[in-house]
Amino acid sequence: MNVPDARILHLFANYKWTGPADPAIRAAARLRALGLDVVFAQGVVTHRGGEHRIAQELARAGVPAVVGLALHKHFHLGALLRDVRALRRLLARDRYDVLHCHLPADHLIAALAVRGLSRPPVLVRSLYDPEPPAGGLRARAAFRATGGVIAPTRAAAEGVVRRFGLPPARVLWQEPVTEPRPVDGPDLRAAWGLDASHRVVGITARVQPHRRFDLLWATARRVVDALPNARFVLLGRGNEQDVREHVTEPVARLGLQRHVVLPGYQQGDAYQAALRSFDAFLFLVPGSDGTCRAVCDAMAFGLPVVSTRAGILPELLAERRSGETPGHACEDTPAALAAALLAYLRDDALRARDGAAALRRATVDMDPTPAARRTAALYQELLTARTEAAR
Repeated sequence: MNVPDARILHLFANYKWTGPADPAIRAAARLRALGLDVVFAQGVVTHRGGEHRIAQELARAGVPAVVGLALHKHFHLGALLRDVRALRRLLARDRYDVLHCHLPADHLIAALAVRGLSRPPVLVRSLYDPEPPAGGLRARAAFRATGGVIAPTRAAAEGVVRRFGLPPARVLWQEPVTEPRPVDGPDLRAAWGLDASHRVVGITARVQPHRRFDLLWATARRVVDALPNARFVLLGRGNEQDVREHVTEPVARLGLQRHVVLPGYQQGDAYQAALRSFDAFLFLVPGSDGTCRAVCDAMAFGLPVVSTRAGILPELLAERRSGETPGHACEDTPAALAAALLAYLRDDALRARDGAAALRRATVDMDPTPAARRTAALYQELLTARTEAAR
């Protein structure tokens, strides 16, 4: 079977706009732009009062949604079995050739649903962490039924081969991608009370205890002590208690009120305008998205990035072209992070040089169109192998 004739269903077991939701939907949209028949399973589960952001973004991206599965994020045996039965009915009705899974829960549902089928679809799993999944019972069951894997790092790709026994040729190393961005355009400096004299550091992070806000504010204190016109802008939201404990109280305790701007969560044009307002970008630890799409977005706006060495961050900021680095992955100490930020904020030429490297990294290495073509090629290889095995 040729991949243009195949029917492809993407599964995502979460209704929230969190973790890999954005890259999963963008991947489906890019595959559709190549002419593939791709649809996306939209789970029906939401918490009371919660918005179904996945549904909204699917509509925005023009990706058709398929309903009928609950797609719980967490393991519930009863819900799992119901979704397995529902997916088997969908497979019988719509004859999907590829099931592309994005999270552990939907991966397990798909693996169980295809068991015993006379003509099972091929399973593909996208990973979003820099290391392979742990080899637990459910993971082993899911990967046994899996034909191909897309991994964001070489370590994850090699780990999947070792841990789950997949052939290396069917494990695609595909580093994170980011959409092209309108680098030129309006910014929000004036709205924030800032002007050209200020040096502005941006941070995108949900306000949660594990996101190292203690390290952020200690770093900010060092930076503004050395450079009083520095400002830190936090794009993010959290519950009332977390915001108080990890943002407003420590900012007040350290006397940073004049140096910190808190516009909250931004999206769409406002998010793009916010990124255009920054001189440099700071990122401390990955959240639920191990590919750190906020860093990729920042590089797409030509921002040099300072980060810790957690997770995938050193790989994202590694030198790929001689003499070009899009930023620095530092020790997770206020002294190291502040020194790297001050180097950028004080040196216009250095900031411009590494910002240009960041933009090239985003537009060349993270181009989503070649990534979609590589995914389509993996589909084709797996479908061809299925056809040959059936002869």
